[in-house]
Amino acid sequence: GLRCQACSIRRMLDQLYRELECLGSAAKVCHIGNILNRHFRNSVPDSSIVTRLLSKLGESKRQITFANLWVCLQHQSVELDAYIASVAITSCRKCCEWGTALSILVEMASAHVE
Repeated sequence: GLRCQACSIRRMLDQLYRELECLGSAAKVCHIGNILNRHFRNSVPDSSIVTRLLSKLGESKRQITFANLWVCLQHQSVELDAYIASVAITSCRKCCEWGTALSILVEMASAHVE
């Protein structure tokens, strides 16, 4: 039931997190994209999964180059909403990626996200 689904999502997130963390700060868009495609099988990831992943990466303060991760999430057709943007900006702040945080703010303004 729901408990099995939650465990499955948690395992997938843990595996995805470990793979992205192994890439480190030298992660290129194509490498991140390959990992995301493998896990999401070219489907649009649920926003709760995206926010949990961004939050976990931000908490680790590992620089995975959020700019590249953000590009890949957009290729996965993740739609920017206020919650995802907030988590992404907070994660960027924790990793000192101010340029990416500002880019997300600009994207929010142009998409009229409130």
